[in-house]
Amino acid sequence: MKYSVILAFGMLSLAGCASAPSGGSSATNVSFDYPAAAVQKAAVNALSVTGFDIQKSDPTYVEGFRPRKVGLFVGSGGETVGVWILPVSASKTTAKVETEKSLVGIVGQKNWDDEVIDAMRSSLSRQ
Repeated sequence: MKYSVILAFGMLSLAGCASAPSGGSSATNVSFDYPAAAVQKAAVNALSVTGFDIQKSDPTYVEGFRPRKVGLFVGSGGETVGVWILPVSASKTTAKVETEKSLVGIVGQKNWDDEVIDAMRSSLSRQ
């Protein structure tokens, strides 16, 4: 019983462990022919549409966390996606999108970069 409690506590403490996206070499780069403010708004919309809770929303960085689905086993969710907005000119912006997976539940987690980029494109095309 004692070991079960210790194991359960250890699993719960690890459940919150998720690395923050760094925007490094694993990030997906994409260019948009829109101003940075429009791309930032599209990033917020894209994360919301794909099921992420917005954690940070700055002019040059947006971050979202996908809630975990927990049952008998730790399931999907727990990913954090970061979107860096880098203005190139007044009407052109580069975005770096990166999914970071948490330690617990990594098997059920996925890379959301492409879905977020597609949702950003969709949001921008409606402007």
